[in-house]
Order: sequence, then C-alpha cells, then structure tokens
Amino acid sequence: MPTSSGALLTAPEPTPARGARVASSVSAAPLAPALSLRGVGKSYNVAGRQSPTLAEQVADWVGRARTSSEANRFWALRDVTREIGKGEIVGLVGRNGAGKSTLLKVITGVTAPSTGDIDIYGRIGSLLEVGTGFHPELTGRENVFLNGAFIGMRRAEIRQRFDEIVEFSGVEAFLDMPIKRYSSGMAVRLAFAVAAHLDSDILLVDEVLAVGDQAFQDKCLGKMREVRQREGRTVLFVSHNLAAVASLCTRALLLQSGRVIADADAAEICRMYAAGVASTTSDEVDLTTVPRAKRSAARFSAVRVTGVDAAGTATDGVVSGGSLEITLTVSADQRVSRAVAGVDIVDERGRPAAGVSTDSRDVWFDVEGGGTRQITLTLRDVELRAGAYTLGLTLRTMAEVLDEVDAVVRFEVEARPDAPYERWPGWPQASYLPEYEVRVE
Repeated sequence: MPTSSGALLTAPEPTPARGARVASSVSAAPLAPALSLRGVGKSYNVAGRQSPTLAEQVADWVGRARTSSEANRFWALRDVTREIGKGEIVGLVGRNGAGKSTLLKVITGVTAPSTGDIDIYGRIGSLLEVGTGFHPELTGRENVFLNGAFIGMRRAEIRQRFDEIVEFSGVEAFLDMPIKRYSSGMAVRLAFAVAAHLDSDILLVDEVLAVGDQAFQDKCLGKMREVRQREGRTVLFVSHNLAAVASLCTRALLLQSGRVIADADAAEICRMYAAGVASTTSDEVDLTTVPRAKRSAARFSAVRVTGVDAAGTATDGVVSGGSLEITLTVSADQRVSRAVAGVDIVDERGRPAAGVSTDSRDVWFDVEGGGTRQITLTLRDVELRAGAYTLGLTLRTMAEVLDEVDAVVRFEVEARPDAPYERWPGWPQASYLPEYEVRVE
C-alpha cells in the first residue's frame, strides 16, 4: 500500500499553458507506479507580517478573509498531477524559482503540500541540500548510520553496505573527522554515497551534485544509471546541466512558475527549455523579471548579443568564425567592489561550447549602490559550429557569488558558406576558449 499525504486547502483553477508549451504525455508502455501526484500545490504567506493573530487565522479558516489572504499567498507549486513509473529516471528542468526543489521537498515530506495528495509506493532516499540529514558534530562514520536511520534503514542493513558507501565516497581518510570540518564537496560525496547505496526504492537528487568535481559528478551519474538498470529503482533528478539530463533521464518535466508545462522525452524537454528563452541577436533582453534563488547586493539587469565585423560594426547575424559582442548591464542596490562577470556559451543540448570572464583579462569593476555598469566582452574569430546557443551568466566577488542566471538569451550561429563543419578544440571534454577583450563603462 502506498503512503499518502493530503491537504485541506483548495487551489484556484489553473490557467492553461500558452501555445506550444501545453503539457504532453510520453508514449510508453504503462509502468507500475512509484509516485502518484494528484493536484499537488504548495503556497507560502508572503505578507510582511508572517504570524497572524488567532482571530485572523480563524477568519481565514472560515473564508471571511479569503480575498486578502490570496493577495499575500505565493504558490511555489500549483496543480501538479503526474505519475512516475517504477524504474524511470525523470529529470526536473526549469529556471530558478520554477518549483523543482519544492516538489522534491513535498514528496519527501520535508514540507507538507497545501493542496492535493501524494501516493508513494516504497521507501525514499534523498539528497536535497548539502548537509541535509547530517549532524555537524558527529563524524563521517556516525553520520552514515544517522542518515541511514532517517530514511528507515535498520542498523544491520547499514553495516552490510558500509564498506561500499565509504569506498564510493572517497573520504576514507577523513571518516572519523567531524562533518563540520568537511568541505562542501566532501559532504556531498558522503551524502550521495549513503543515498545511492542504501536500499531505497525511490532516489531524489537535487542540484547539490554541482558542488562536486567533474570526476565525481560523472561517477554519480553512472551510479544513478546502475541503480535503475540493475535494481529497477526510480530516480528524480534536478539539474541545470542539460547535457546530464538528456543523457541520463528517460523522461523529463519542464516546470514554470510552479506548474508542469511539458512532460516528454528528456532530450525534447531540454530543447524546449533552451528554446523557451528570449531569441535575439541584437535586442537588449531585460533580466529584472528572471527569478533568482536569493537576494544580493548586485545582479544582472540586461544582456545583449550582437554579431560584429572586424571594425566592430553590428552585422545581421552571428557567423561561425566571426566575432561576437556580449553586453552585460549590472545594477547594484549596495556598493560592490572588485566584481567579476563570467559568460558561458552552451549549445542546445546543454553542452559547454565556450566560456569567458573579465578576470581572465585582469578586469575587475566596482558598482556604486543605486548605480549600474555596462560590461562588453568582444569575442574574436569564434569557432562555433552552426546551431542554437544560450548564455549562462555569473556575477561574483572574491567573497561570494552575487548572481547566476542560465539560458537567459538564445542566438543562432550561421555556418560559413566557404567552410565545412568542424568541431571546436577539446570537444566534448572541454569548452572552447576564444580570443576576447573586455570593456567596462
């Protein structure tokens, strides 16, 4: 029998998705269900006062304050109805704030749904955030047993898998050291090893794998394939790495503003996600409305991508082997010193194609509170194959990452009429580093 969670509130009627983004079903033989979600929603009170009086709570319960309370309610998830079959690896794709992590937390029971019901057919293992399920004062060895107990494993079961867990994590030398002295990468290694090796029927993995190095990420992706193929376990995988989603997942869900707007083959969802951003080569794209994971002192407020000729004059498009100008506008609420801007160019399957940053040209910049700066990166002789690309942007200082946005603008690269297709250097192991210059205004 499945375990089930329910809610008392009723969600407002969902609005239909626009145009080509209407959710579609994957055509496949029916599988026995591992998860069943019916009308699941999660709302939060975003009013300035987070603790209403008892009278206000009673008024809300009986519906007398419904209008005013709805105005202060933010729906992180809304009317999610899906069934996940046993043995499926399902990717969750979407911008920051789309509801991906909230959906995993609702499934695991970290937070209760505001509406709807969830049926879970089996035991869940999860890796949601760095340090989740670990006690900082306990050693790595003790935390393996603690984390296993959290997901319902008996001590004998943990002992049986202990050596495999430690070997996979690669932290043998630090096993008797308190977790608080681990780096974030070491903590993720151990946490993933526990979640992947203990006998859960459903494994939920959030974006935390991005903390690990490339070798360990590849190891984790291989392990997730193995638990599906050999053990028939179900995996839900959240990642902004579209290449990993397309290669690992059998199916994916595209989320936007808390709703599932598409359900299809993973490669198709990745293409839809990349194509769903602004498509332009010369117009400035407003980034102020793009959801962010956190507030910070400064962020990107606009971006523009333009093809240019040798003299710096704008051209009609971007041609393989030509030059590309990327103009970033940074706005600050508070003064920021010695900031660095980075740009990643990613192909339509999520694979890195090129990457540049201002510090590689010894350029750092300050932004006054309430002010803006414009940073222009001019890439020369850019050897990208013909096709569609998107940009990922990073703004940071030596102390912290201020802003990160992915797939913010899409542009097309046209093939040179006089040259055959050639792969860029390092494909696919490394991204291409073009010649470029930086100008700050």
